[in-house]
Amino acid sequence: MLDNVLLPVEVIGLRPRAAYREKARTLLAMVGLAGFEDAYPRELSGGMQQRAAIARALVYDSSVLLMDEPFAALDAMTREELNLELLRIWQATGRTIIFVTHNIAEAVLLSDRIVVMTPRPGQVKAVIEVDLARPRSLALLGEPRFGQLAAQIRALLRPPAQAAA
Repeated sequence: MLDNVLLPVEVIGLRPRAAYREKARTLLAMVGLAGFEDAYPRELSGGMQQRAAIARALVYDSSVLLMDEPFAALDAMTREELNLELLRIWQATGRTIIFVTHNIAEAVLLSDRIVVMTPRPGQVKAVIEVDLARPRSLALLGEPRFGQLAAQIRALLRPPAQAAA
């Protein structure tokens, strides 16, 4: 797993490798994978593989982390756990994260700003500011403002004939 996390360091040719090796160990611990440094990806659950992917993305100091539906293939409970983990990682690192998802609740829970796109050709339909307090937890899903934001996004995504119904 440690070598997997260090892959971007190798590809980009970052040095000194020893410093990045230590950083990779720290990141694995941060995402809850301490003790799995020698594990192979096939030995990890889907959630653990996603945690490793987050560590791999954070190992070099990019200013933006792009995540394209990273939790889509996970079961609901693991997805919720990783949403909370991502919120914690964001809090700890302060990195800008661009998170692509089709899951409305996930978008509202994780975001400060949601960009709703049109179908092909993809264009910006609306930008929704998420005015929910931080830190956030799953308890937020039952709050009225959370529901209002989700309903607003859902209405924007409905085809025009359905939106009027």
